[in-house]
Amino acid sequence: MSLNEIIDRLSENEYVQEALYEVSDALFLHSLENMRQRFINDYIAIKNGESRNIFVVNDLEQDAFEISRRIEATDMLIDQFKVDHVSFDFDGFPWWDDEDD
Repeated sequence: MSLNEIIDRLSENEYVQEALYEVSDALFLHSLENMRQRFINDYIAIKNGESRNIFVVNDLEQDAFEISRRIEATDMLIDQFKVDHVSFDFDGFPWWDDEDD
């Protein structure tokens, strides 16, 4: 049974249904924001040289790339719910061993 079907069964009142849809959207957004933050924490840790092996084992650069894809995906979804959402700034986190020019 889909969420829409559950909401429709809970009430036939359109105002109640709309409120339930808003609660559903808020819960989904909260989950996305938590997931995004976990990915960001892992991404920053990897960029600082900590091995996390989240998606790729023993390859920091490839692991960071895979995590960055998920951050971009969650940013895109969150942007659909929050007009003022600011996407993650990947350029703000250089690799720990990058030399300053």
